Amino acid sequence: MKKILILTTLTVLFVTQGCKKFTEGDKISPNAPSEVTAALLLSNCEVALFASYGGSLSRTSSILTQQSAGFTDQAFIFEKYSIVEGDLDNEWSSLYTSGLINTKKLIDKAGTANPHYAGIGKILQAMMIGAATDLWGDVPYSKALNGEDGTQESLKPSYDKQADVLNAIQAVLTSAIADLGQAKANNNLLPSSDDYIFGGDADKWIRTAWMLKARYALRLSKKNSADAYSKTLAALASANAAGLSAGDDCEMMFGTSANEYNQWYAFTKVDREGYIRMGAKLVNMMNSTSDPRLPFYCELQDTTAYIGGPAGEAESITYGKFVSVIGSYYASPDSKLPLITYVESKFMEAEANINADKAAAATAYNAAVIGHITKVTGAAPSSGYVTANASETSSTITLEKIMNQKYIALFTQLEVYNDWRRTGFPTLTKATGAVTEIPRRMPNVLTERLYNSNATLVSDMSVPVWWDTN
Repeated sequence: MKKILILTTLTVLFVTQGCKKFTEGDKISPNAPSEVTAALLLSNCEVALFASYGGSLSRTSSILTQQSAGFTDQAFIFEKYSIVEGDLDNEWSSLYTSGLINTKKLIDKAGTANPHYAGIGKILQAMMIGAATDLWGDVPYSKALNGEDGTQESLKPSYDKQADVLNAIQAVLTSAIADLGQAKANNNLLPSSDDYIFGGDADKWIRTAWMLKARYALRLSKKNSADAYSKTLAALASANAAGLSAGDDCEMMFGTSANEYNQWYAFTKVDREGYIRMGAKLVNMMNSTSDPRLPFYCELQDTTAYIGGPAGEAESITYGKFVSVIGSYYASPDSKLPLITYVESKFMEAEANINADKAAAATAYNAAVIGHITKVTGAAPSSGYVTANASETSSTITLEKIMNQKYIALFTQLEVYNDWRRTGFPTLTKATGAVTEIPRRMPNVLTERLYNSNATLVSDMSVPVWWDTN
């Protein structure tokens, strides 16, 4: 695997400073290219995506949904929902400055001559703007990625309505699928090892795009469930027709050098050990069914039992040192972290069928539970576990069962927070001593309030984003 962050540093340098030549003639260092290539841009964009989906936003949403417990310092403050403007400025910047702006550069650089690069860039852009709108609602997009032209419209972009952003995501993904469907011969250059996720495999990227189209169709389940479910199933049908399988998981990649670490490992085991531990809600749910994933999710702390920390109670419980920390499956130096997976597609299929075809919902649910346990543990669950927890029928399957198991399976993913807001499952109660109810969004970004007079500002975290309203 390439040295991810070293390459990223080079890329950021050249993206920031432009494509100016440092030498003339043929004496140009191969380690200091004079032009920002599509390959450099692609690697940089993927690392920016990993930073956004696998870093602080992931940990914060995990705390809010009580999969994790904040035990000290800022993590404990966030657990009681004391999140204020300025707390997430870096995360906003990572999405926009390091991520979205460079995806536009990648798409522009690829042009029509390199449609596979353009297609991957569009999928990465869809995921980045998707994270931004899910967390902040109305966000700058249509006018936000041309800052280098120096116009006021670009430097202080207006905010797009969330409904328009979601429509744009679907359009971008449709365009990406068309780009990636072009023959290799229609590309002057083809992505390979510069694509950390799939090594340039266009077919896998196409299937990822269809899964993302399903995810963002399902996002509108509160607005019109019948339409959302129909469009979700249509997108999944296209993914399946394209050959979707368990081998198509779209995941963040990390390395074993210190500057390449998995971010959950870097934060919980290296940089901020003790800040975050396992949450009682998740651990109790798994303990109640003797879930075989527990030893992979959790690391024992001087006890033989897996224990989670109750939300907001780190300072009052007497058994704090025994609360489990994040296990090696998600928090070792080079552990992969999921972006969107085949298992998620089966849970989406289950939810989208829950009203019209409960038998199909049950079948998809059972496959999702068994498939995820098999992936995490390396072995199929026991027949006893399957009988008790993955043998649903049309008469027993419910939305709550689907979402509760999806909550377990999607640990570390932003999607858990989105699902809870959409469906209300799993049932959560606010943290002990919390200053507000569980937030429905992130507060506006301080830098936007200070420097963008066209920003749509919402500081009240109890105000739901558009798709979170009926």
